[in-house]
Amino acid sequence: MRSSCVLLLILLCFVSCRSVKEITESRRDLPNITEGKLFKNIISNELDYNTIYAKKVDLSLKDNKNSHSLKAILRIQRDSFIWVSVSASLGVDVARLLLTPDSVKFISPREKKYFVSDYSYFAERFDVGLTFDCFQRILTNQFFDFESCTTEAVRGKRYKFDKSGNDYVLYSLEEKALGRKLKKLYKKRRKNKEFSLVLQKIHIDPDCFRPNAVSIEDLEEGVGMSVKYKNIKDFGGKLFPGKITFNVFSDNDNWEVILNFDRLEFDVEVSPNFKIPSKYKRMY
Repeated sequence: MRSSCVLLLILLCFVSCRSVKEITESRRDLPNITEGKLFKNIISNELDYNTIYAKKVDLSLKDNKNSHSLKAILRIQRDSFIWVSVSASLGVDVARLLLTPDSVKFISPREKKYFVSDYSYFAERFDVGLTFDCFQRILTNQFFDFESCTTEAVRGKRYKFDKSGNDYVLYSLEEKALGRKLKKLYKKRRKNKEFSLVLQKIHIDPDCFRPNAVSIEDLEEGVGMSVKYKNIKDFGGKLFPGKITFNVFSDNDNWEVILNFDRLEFDVEVSPNFKIPSKYKRMY
């Protein structure tokens, strides 16, 4: 369970409606569209909200050896905080996570430990430049890529643009300089690498112009991560995925976090219930 809590922190450090009906998928030959028109449609179709409240989220954590089924509560106040509470069977409190624009806080009641840092933690430990805006966009099915996260930044980035199956696809293939942590990782594999060949793909649904899959992969090493959005539904007049899957993979290992949303409320009052007990020990 300890490893699962750490995985949850990494991936998360990542809503009751009157009527819920699944949007019927109607696939067709995709019309030709310019990249500029695609981005215009993406921006105009982004989720419009002030707060999100998911009182019941089915949470699944899996790796090569173990799997855990948990429950979670999610509260988001746009540009202010992301709060997640995770519990096991019988309501046993497993973890709480609070993200704000300038801090990351995590507590493990079972181990009586806590974590407090800013977003430089992810760059220092994992060579990943994640920010609050990244997590907010990922959790709310807004456009992002794993390097910049913002729509404005990627509009100036040169992507290849194509149609693939039922989706519009933006992709890039670039040689990237490795950060210190990745160099160390590859050195353990007896490989002295300074650069990696990185493929990133962003699949856009042609009906709602939301991302339905975003992935990044080191093609030479088979290491990467992805986010997939499934079961887009109408929750009280707002479209939102019923299922979000996070995946981190390598040649030998695979970690997966799945969020299944049953009921969502938008634009209701939410607050972060987060307090670090004085007896807890700091883990970072």
